[in-house]
Amino acid sequence: MHCLTRPPPVDLEVLRSIEALREQLAQHVNPEPRRWMGTLRRMSFARAVQASNSIEGYDASLDDVIAAVDDEPTLSADQDTRLAFAGYRDAMTYLLQLAQDPTARVDEGVLKSLHFMMLKHRLDKDPGRWRPGEMFVVRQTTGEQVYEGPDADDVPRLVAATIEELETTEGPVLARAAMAHLNLVMVHPFRDGNGRMARALQTLVLAREQIMAPVFSSIEEYLGRNTDAYYDVLGQVGRGRWNPHHDARPWVRYCLTAHYHLPFRTSRG
Repeated sequence: MHCLTRPPPVDLEVLRSIEALREQLAQHVNPEPRRWMGTLRRMSFARAVQASNSIEGYDASLDDVIAAVDDEPTLSADQDTRLAFAGYRDAMTYLLQLAQDPTARVDEGVLKSLHFMMLKHRLDKDPGRWRPGEMFVVRQTTGEQVYEGPDADDVPRLVAATIEELETTEGPVLARAAMAHLNLVMVHPFRDGNGRMARALQTLVLAREQIMAPVFSSIEEYLGRNTDAYYDVLGQVGRGRWNPHHDARPWVRYCLTAHYHLPFRTSRG
């Protein structure tokens, strides 16, 4: 697996700056909400859902996203898009509950459950099951193939290694969450929805350590607004196919940049 190394001094300084910003914002939000609720929380969650799904090709207005996550009729989004947003809402609400359970651990069952919630409207995508065959990542905007996943036979072993790396590695939580995202998206264990799953896992790692209320921990809006850069840095680290020995520092730095911008976006939202 891609492994976390000790951040260099410049990255540690960024981590300290992010922590200071988060401490300021944490004074104004409830770290243990029961649901995704409240005006700021509702809008922040809707923007995260909109951004994460737009990366996968599901585009809708913010009004339609808010309607979908509130179980209300959408104005222009088609049925598949509405169900994708609703499934993501269900998965993230489940994630919220996990984050408040001190005994909960990430395991294969948690990952499969989250995936089923996201993709239950598409049974042809094998929701809740590891992919049965080869996997290629295609950039939505260009149709370019940018990554080939490892063999399907290796997926259970690689997912287990991803979880072990996540649960046993020490170091800054922002970096560990970024590495969990990277490893899961590089293994690409599902037929579809791998990006959404990796982004949700990153949020879960942050939320369960009480970094901040989960809806304010997510960097998905930043990734959605900077999709080309997101693909570029994953391409820089992955180099087209599974190879865990490649340097992961560009990816961690990209995530730290996203976290640094997050409090400013939230304070304006």
